[in-house]
Amino acid sequence: MPSLERLLKESERIEPVPQVIHQLMDLVDDPEVPVSEITELILYEPLVTANLLKLANSAAFGFKKKIDSVHDAVVLLGLKRVVEMVLLNSVTKPLKSAHRGYGLEEGQLWKQSVSCALMASAIAETIAAPEKHIVFTAALLKDIGVLVLDRHMGDAMAMIRTVMADGSLNLVAAERQVLGLDHAHLGGRIAEKWNFSETLAGTIQNHHLTEEAIDISKQTAIVYMADSMCSMSGLNADLFCDHYAHYDRICEQLGLSEENANRIMSDFYSRKEDIYGLLAIL
Repeated sequence: MPSLERLLKESERIEPVPQVIHQLMDLVDDPEVPVSEITELILYEPLVTANLLKLANSAAFGFKKKIDSVHDAVVLLGLKRVVEMVLLNSVTKPLKSAHRGYGLEEGQLWKQSVSCALMASAIAETIAAPEKHIVFTAALLKDIGVLVLDRHMGDAMAMIRTVMADGSLNLVAAERQVLGLDHAHLGGRIAEKWNFSETLAGTIQNHHLTEEAIDISKQTAIVYMADSMCSMSGLNADLFCDHYAHYDRICEQLGLSEENANRIMSDFYSRKEDIYGLLAIL
């Protein structure tokens, strides 16, 4: 297995998140920013604009009125949803490929990443969490370390599966034992390399709660909860299904009732096919 430094160097082959995303994320929490400033920022990126309108008018988002401009998208959908759409489009290409080192067919990693992001967004809305865009982004990018580690798996994956089965370990613990590092830690370091905030990088790095921390940030707790709900709903590949060891504790921390958790999972499942249909148009 190459060193962490070598793996970070290899991460440069992944197309980074566009600069416009960073700029939008800086604006998303500022209520004083005029819509015109936001739309102008997006309009400077013709491909981003075209793909945003394609997404906004897709069945997945179910908006009845035709959206013909970036201005309409921002006004009718809200800046948070627009940022989510732009980000979703920008990461589709690397995520939708097959990742056979991890046993993932084409589109599988994209589906579980998008599922987690939308679940996390729904949780954040339900509990009125601040910085909702960080939660969506971290959930969407939580497995970017897989993109780099995948090509180096080879025979290591058989060993990882054996360790998971024999020691009742989850994926990241088994990766650490066999490889000396895990995809979540690597993902956090890649996020740092892409100049994401410390909060966002930390959420990606710690979303499996492998560190026995007493104080878990709300953003990390939400992504962990969303990932657990995806596993419970059968949306994650078997290898990525965690043991939900912290599920009850995190529910209590977030103030998320069982009724609301079940509603979020049910609502997502009812829209799943429309959402997965986005893969065909991105």
